[in-house]
Amino acid sequence: MPRLLPPLLVLAVFATGIAVGRASSGAPAAEPAWAVAGELARTRAYARAVAVETGEILIVGGLDAHDERVTIGTSELFDPRTKRSTVLPQPILGRVNQQLTTAWGGRVVVTGGTEWVDGQWNSVAKVDVYLPWPRQWLHGASMLQPRSDHGATALPDGRVFVTGGNYNARVLRSSEIYDVARDIWTPVQPMPRGRTQFSIATLPDGSVLVAGGFQQDGALTRTTLIYEPWEDRWVSGPEMREVRLNHSMVRLPSGDLLLFGGERMGAGTAELYSWRDRAFVHAGVLAEPRLVAQGAALPDGRVVAVGGLPVDPGRTRFIPTQAAELWDPVRRAWQLLPGAPTKRAYAQLIATEQGVYRLSGVGEDEGPFSTVEELVWR
Repeated sequence: MPRLLPPLLVLAVFATGIAVGRASSGAPAAEPAWAVAGELARTRAYARAVAVETGEILIVGGLDAHDERVTIGTSELFDPRTKRSTVLPQPILGRVNQQLTTAWGGRVVVTGGTEWVDGQWNSVAKVDVYLPWPRQWLHGASMLQPRSDHGATALPDGRVFVTGGNYNARVLRSSEIYDVARDIWTPVQPMPRGRTQFSIATLPDGSVLVAGGFQQDGALTRTTLIYEPWEDRWVSGPEMREVRLNHSMVRLPSGDLLLFGGERMGAGTAELYSWRDRAFVHAGVLAEPRLVAQGAALPDGRVVAVGGLPVDPGRTRFIPTQAAELWDPVRRAWQLLPGAPTKRAYAQLIATEQGVYRLSGVGEDEGPFSTVEELVWR
């Protein structure tokens, strides 16, 4: 079996509210603790996950190098309340590097990605739409452009905005919008320059921020762009304090964005994007510099960061870290948490009312995981 590591992904995990992390008045301070919460139905590396309206976590795609099909076409639901996983009966296209976006009516729209065909990775235009309450998959209209490692985010009206990414080896600048209710894709203004593996988020004013990644000339960038849907135009955003690639971005309850880790000087630093001021400010120094960490926000604005790859210029093996940290928005500072049970990179970190859950991911020498880990305050 050839090396199956797909192109490095940028993680942008947007957390829902959770009821952990604060002790009641007069009670002893709660302490964070990790535990193994359950098992997925099968091992998955590079899967994507998102919390859905039913309170469950939807897990889609991924790969298992020991499976002759490589990419995984089944999807499943993990219930944090029962700690059990249920395999959905309808298979969809097995892939990695796809995007999951919660859109109109609570539907989850899966766009693009790469599938393993005849010994190589190919970008796809495929779209699948998940309905949480009937637990049903629908086949959506294909995107106008096959793409992977792209950006996708829900606009305030529930449509899905998609831009950039790769078409196999070519970096894209094209953009399109999916009307989920009508199952129609419409081309919109392309980015000024092609870009891939960037972070993307819809801001409270309805505009969309694109930050970091690779540009079409192969250069890492600290530049940002802002898309204004009401004008169908792109404008230049403020520069980040550091170049960001293979970093993490988390949206805070305020609507601001926390970016941390990544390549080069960005590996050990964090910065905060204030959407009102349209400015980046320093947000502390990580205890352990890292790439492709997982992040999730707590209701009070604190952020959990865990896993990823330690900085190692002489890296010869894929060995993630299990180190975890907590960011304090008041002090804009990081502190160490207890380490997670396993060493993982490219995992998904999902916040629910029951706790923070860590699913999928890649272990030493690119091994997949089936265990689900839980962080709670006891």
